[in-house]
Amino acid sequence: MEAVKCVCSLPSQPPKPTFSFVFLLLGSSFLAAVARDTILPGDGIPGNQTLVSKNGEFELGFFAPGAGIHRFLGVRFKKMPTTSPTFWVGNRVPITDLSAAALEVFRGSLCIKEAGASLWCSSVAGDGPSPPAAAAAVLLDNGNLVVREQANTSRILWQSFDCPGDSLLPGATLGFVRETGSNVSMTYMDYPHNGSISVDQSRRNGFVLTTDGLHSLGTFPDWMVTSQENGSSLMLNLPDPNVTEFLQFHLGQVSLLRWSEDSAAATKSGWVARWTFPSDCKSSGFYCGNFGACKSNGKCSCLDGFEPSYPVEWGLGYFVTGCSRSLPLSCEANGQTEHDDSFILIDKLQGLPYNPQNDLAQSDGDCKQACFSKSYCVAYVYDSGCKLWYYNLYNLSFAAKPPYCKVYVRWGSKLRAKKGLHTRVILLLVAAFVAMVSMILILALLWRYRRDLFTRRRSEVEGSLGFYSYGQIKKATRNFSDKLGEGGFGSVFRGTMPGPGSTVIAVKNLKGSGHADKQFRAEVQTVGVIKHTNLVRLLGFCVKGDMRMLVYEYMCNGSLDSHLFSERSSLLNWDRRYQIALGIAKGLAYLHEECEDCIIHCDIKPENILLDEEFCAKISDFGMAKLLGREFNSALTTIRGTMGYLAPEWIYGLPITKKADVYSFGIVLLEIVSGRRTTKRLKSGSHRYFPLYAAAQVNEGNVLSLLDSNLEGNANIKELDITCRVACWCIQDEENDRPSMGQVVHMLEGVVNTEIPPIPSSFQNLMEGENGSLYSDEGLSFS
Repeated sequence: MEAVKCVCSLPSQPPKPTFSFVFLLLGSSFLAAVARDTILPGDGIPGNQTLVSKNGEFELGFFAPGAGIHRFLGVRFKKMPTTSPTFWVGNRVPITDLSAAALEVFRGSLCIKEAGASLWCSSVAGDGPSPPAAAAAVLLDNGNLVVREQANTSRILWQSFDCPGDSLLPGATLGFVRETGSNVSMTYMDYPHNGSISVDQSRRNGFVLTTDGLHSLGTFPDWMVTSQENGSSLMLNLPDPNVTEFLQFHLGQVSLLRWSEDSAAATKSGWVARWTFPSDCKSSGFYCGNFGACKSNGKCSCLDGFEPSYPVEWGLGYFVTGCSRSLPLSCEANGQTEHDDSFILIDKLQGLPYNPQNDLAQSDGDCKQACFSKSYCVAYVYDSGCKLWYYNLYNLSFAAKPPYCKVYVRWGSKLRAKKGLHTRVILLLVAAFVAMVSMILILALLWRYRRDLFTRRRSEVEGSLGFYSYGQIKKATRNFSDKLGEGGFGSVFRGTMPGPGSTVIAVKNLKGSGHADKQFRAEVQTVGVIKHTNLVRLLGFCVKGDMRMLVYEYMCNGSLDSHLFSERSSLLNWDRRYQIALGIAKGLAYLHEECEDCIIHCDIKPENILLDEEFCAKISDFGMAKLLGREFNSALTTIRGTMGYLAPEWIYGLPITKKADVYSFGIVLLEIVSGRRTTKRLKSGSHRYFPLYAAAQVNEGNVLSLLDSNLEGNANIKELDITCRVACWCIQDEENDRPSMGQVVHMLEGVVNTEIPPIPSSFQNLMEGENGSLYSDEGLSFS
């Protein structure tokens, strides 16, 4: 069978897409649409009619994605109350005259016609006999439009699932499709940007996301896709029949969207991102959309002068639709062409926005004027050269500390008709009078009820942390019924906070936290401002009597130990292990070297490394030493089942520095490589203690023997060698012989060469001992 390539191109003047070309329902002309699901040969449907699937869930017709003059052939959900995404099937061919448009089946092809001329016809799969004239187009109950033989309905000549555009329905496939021989990819186009998503056959459930020619690798969760054709294709799994879901590809981001129905308030119904890659605005320049900015607390907000394009979706936690201008630019206002726009300074940015264009202007004033002269210029900055931004502004992120960047963003016009100005003045005077009367009433109420108002308990603290009442925590955790685990610091429970998106949380109930209320609040706020991609985010806390609780973001893939040492968990391949190791190193480097005060974790082990839905490593419990203060030492002795992760200085009573974390990280690295507890003795060989065996193998250049046997040798040997060398440098006896975590990051990234480390002298003593059994299978208890 000859492969049929489906090319989904963009019209010369593309419409402005929304979050999947969402549009308002069409008018009364569509109410009279013919309720049928099939187009027979020689028949067709005119532009103002639609096909409807037998189950009534999907509708096909010529739809307009917004206020533009063009319409496009597409499938949409029929029963959506106000908005519906469109799944494009007609190669994005624009229709300008709906009354002259038609959709027909001719010689086995589906054809779009306008005024009698064929604008586009579908290709025909297969290299067999010529397609019969008796072929029909049918809109199936899963939203797939198929052209198939009438006599042999199993022979599919063409299907819309092979041209998904920027949206993919459950049951559709990415990659190779055997029935039609197509190689399917999702595409996104919005001048001047474009992107695509294709299957990466080298990785299980892997995909390649391309944005303007730049590639990033992602992985679909197992529950979301099913691998087919030996990994050459991935089928989007069918959802719960009671929910509506689809895969949405936006510039630089792909999301699985679910329709959230609020029966109490229809205005709060909308699309919620059930899964997103990348998963937060700190790791994606497109997460907050056009003119959206990522704040230091990891939340998205619109720039001044802009507002969410789709407020309901923003309220539900889906931000990629971006922001729109509160006022139009001057060239767009009432036909005016005078440049009465202004610029607002946006400073304290972490780097410049995406895709700047260089200009020859030689000064700040000339650069500003160069932006003014182009109606599509939206921002500029002059810093050793003039840079302009056209059409869109992505990757705006505020920095927590210097160095800062800045840009000047173009604001809308101040032009107003005189009549409009006079009306506005009158409205302002009326508003001022109403505000004055309201203020007097409010002051009277405040005076009357001042005691109640001033004694009302605060629900939030400074910064981004929330203060939760005990009742809220109890309700969210269903009376602490879902216990995730328990350690020396306390018990952890899973819960769900009500509100937009129903945030899943993990609540840690601290043991022995008899701090004064005020002191604990101050310490928790200090820890709460520490934010990093590889640190579990603290959302808030609860204080009641002697109880102290911390509320964290929930990590759906659990802790690292459950994947390394449990036979029931899915196997971590080498690429994931290496990225997890690098993520841990970056998180520790941030705590040690980038925070205002150096924070020593003191308890690095796989149980305290959590994994999010993309298996990104996040360090947990990094603030316990600070939060528990002097009680930390007693807590520390109870959380250790073995001494396997403790640096020698803990045992010898020497002062503890950040190099103690480096030692623990080295032990964890060996466990990531080997998939085994380092505290368990080897069953054979001359070295019973695994770190000693590892150090010897690294010196002999035999690192492959240290690799987890479950991986069957599938690893990047260079990365494996570097990782093992770094691990052995980290577990040196003397603090000064261990690298800093910043140096560890550079070693793992290959920025600096990593020499072969010596075998630690304490290990040499083990080699010279009688049996080297300092560490038993169970480990030594520490109390």
